[in-house]
Amino acid sequence: MRPADKSPESSNEFDITQLREILRDELIAILDTIRGSKALVLDKDLSGALSTIVDFGVLKDHGVEKIFLLDDGPLDTGTIKGVLYLTLPHIRKMKLIAEQVRASSQSGGVPKEYSLQLVPRRTLLCERVLEEEGVLGDITIGEYRMDFIPLEGDLLSLELPSTFKELYLDGDFSSIQHVARAIMRLQGLYGFFPRIVGKGDFAQVLADSLARMRLELVSGGTGGYSGGVLAMSTVFDSLVIIDRAVDMVTPLLTQLTYEGLISEVYGIINGSVTLGGVAALAPSTAGSVPAASTPGVSGSGASSSGDSQSAGKRRRIMLNDSDAIYREIRSMNFAGVGALLSKISRQLQDNYESRHRAKTVQEIRSFVGKLGGLQAEHQSLKSHVSLAESIMRRTQSDDFNAILEIEQSLVGGNDLTKEQLAYIEKLLALADPSANVPGVGGELREQPPVSIPNSIHKVLRVLCLYSLWRGPNFKQKTYDAWYEDVVAAFGHHQAITLDNLNRVGLLSSPSSTAQVIPSGPGESRASGLLNSVAPSTKPRNPVHANSIGFLRKALNLIVSDVRESNPDDASYVYSGYAPISVRLVQCLVRDPAVYPANPSGRYAALLRPLGDSSRVRPALADGQSTGGVKGGWAGWEDVLNELPGETVDASQSPGDGDSDVVVADAMVRRLGEKAPATLVVFLGGCTFTEIAALRLLSQQHGHRYIAATTQIINGNSFLDSFVQKSTTN
Repeated sequence: MRPADKSPESSNEFDITQLREILRDELIAILDTIRGSKALVLDKDLSGALSTIVDFGVLKDHGVEKIFLLDDGPLDTGTIKGVLYLTLPHIRKMKLIAEQVRASSQSGGVPKEYSLQLVPRRTLLCERVLEEEGVLGDITIGEYRMDFIPLEGDLLSLELPSTFKELYLDGDFSSIQHVARAIMRLQGLYGFFPRIVGKGDFAQVLADSLARMRLELVSGGTGGYSGGVLAMSTVFDSLVIIDRAVDMVTPLLTQLTYEGLISEVYGIINGSVTLGGVAALAPSTAGSVPAASTPGVSGSGASSSGDSQSAGKRRRIMLNDSDAIYREIRSMNFAGVGALLSKISRQLQDNYESRHRAKTVQEIRSFVGKLGGLQAEHQSLKSHVSLAESIMRRTQSDDFNAILEIEQSLVGGNDLTKEQLAYIEKLLALADPSANVPGVGGELREQPPVSIPNSIHKVLRVLCLYSLWRGPNFKQKTYDAWYEDVVAAFGHHQAITLDNLNRVGLLSSPSSTAQVIPSGPGESRASGLLNSVAPSTKPRNPVHANSIGFLRKALNLIVSDVRESNPDDASYVYSGYAPISVRLVQCLVRDPAVYPANPSGRYAALLRPLGDSSRVRPALADGQSTGGVKGGWAGWEDVLNELPGETVDASQSPGDGDSDVVVADAMVRRLGEKAPATLVVFLGGCTFTEIAALRLLSQQHGHRYIAATTQIINGNSFLDSFVQKSTTN
């Protein structure tokens, strides 16, 4: 029986982190199929994610003597006979493996036994490539289902790079299959979600894939799950699917939570950050893993000492719930972080001073027992003070505030001033094509500069925001001037980048805005998935000329009196702007934040609780829960029309036919107050600010919102996959 074979009844203690144990056990089972010592060859795109599942000590206990990163050139494993490749199913990587297998056989050394585990699934295309390369018979092929990785108790990630580009530009829909299989594993653990709701073309594709998998499971008993999966979940009330195309604005904005700013300034990779300039920084926290002993950073052919020199200059810190201080400040707006760190410092000092008040043996023993925890907290505090000071230098710079003012002007519905337009021209004039970009292309090896490097990512974030928010007011002559400036500043190859952004609707030429359905390589395939309608990042049937302007008012996206230090609204994560994606979740759960202060008409009707037409449902107060999807999209049709893609609202009830919806609705109403969680899936990535906003909703509603995403992104990593890399680099 597979490790995932657990019935919902066995999962009364809801702990999403049990997925990590399942993934670790499955990896160990794969390792144990190879007898004796072995070398592990890791895909660079998987190494960091793997380090969150298993540490080097466990790998060593199961026979792994050397770890390599998959790269060009021969593989020198010495006398080690077993070689295990762990890689994504990409053609180029199959060719690299084939080259190494051929080179080894031609060298006449120790005969090798090769095993290839494709992540997260085996594909016929990869097998065909290996067959054409003439090495298929030399390799044992399998798959390692590294599905959702629990980065936190309320955060799951597939850690798949470039998903949004693959879906909307390349026409590669394999990530949908990966997400669907990962969700089916969750349903194998916790039961079927009574309801699936979502917005976006690929939200519809994912919902259809889940329905097909469920039918295959019911009819044929396939998939490796036990019969208990047929029960409805008492843990999750609904599955909410948000296609990133529905809200492309949010990733482009500067995140203003502590965790979000660490991502912006340093770049958080696989739940950790690497700090440079050790003289100004504290030692790593107790939860960190030394870089040299981590599979994610071992060099090609490196042993556990392969990074000894750089390890002495840099510190890797794990950013997760194991750090009590980080757990308290990560979702805070950065404006309040300094005061809280100061308060924690005083409390810590008071705890240390308590040793002078210890008089009896029992009191001394009590203090000694707490000393280890105090020391760990002290090291954590030093690290976060160093991080906060570095971030503060950035946030107090003129450059940072100029960017922030431009963003706030655009989301507020205003055109840019002459000074702000001049600043954009200055960015282009001072462009640095080789600038290091946080969160893109690896870790920072030095302290981040005070000013944001003038990379193409920085420039494109501003231009894309302008295009998205100005909409029909974006003038062709402005676009043409920026196009020429970008190409002149960053190289002619960036014309491909601008074309990519235009095709996916991020930086649209005003002359092409009338094209509701963009053309691309994947159009024909996509049309078959969506009833002959190609996926699009533009609304299909908008009523308003400026859809984003309508949404600003209809969803109450701008909150002028936002409380940053003691937030009561999701808009605190951007100091007054609420992410569209989170507002859509609030629509589904009937959160009062998305309604006018004095509701009337349909808004008043939606605020009434089910079965009660005599009074309006009050705002959240006295711990009253408003969490859980109980009413679906009913009443929000005008908002949905102004957003891209299909609208999803489906049931997974035991019955069939038209009775499904009735049964599911009744079940959701019955389980609404009992099911403790809602799963919110982001297709194409989500930001730390969206995660922070969902955590606030969890606190307000007394209901857990679990975020699951294809990857964690910021504005730089979101755009990076569209950026054409120079062939001379």
